[in-house]
Amino acid sequence: MFGLCLLNDWSARDIQAWEYQPLGPFLAKSPATSVSPWIVTLEALEPYRCAWRRPAQDPAPLPYPDEAGLRTRGAIDSELGVWLRSANFRDAY
Repeated sequence: MFGLCLLNDWSARDIQAWEYQPLGPFLAKSPATSVSPWIVTLEALEPYRCAWRRPAQDPAPLPYPDEAGLRTRGAIDSELGVWLRSANFRDAY
């Protein structure tokens, strides 16, 4: 694996529960997905690696994805921030 990127599934899950009753889903699952235009290498993410813990109430995984190395360094601690700025906001401030 070379690196990681962001993938955004734009389907409206918050609307789906309302929309599918009583007749089933209409347009709530219209596909729309975007992929970030950059890839962050695993080497660049190395300082952010951390232990990965499964919540106690979750079922145990199958043996092949449950390795000691993944439990000790299988997660990446990152934060994502988004700042939206419209033309109207930019003009007002």
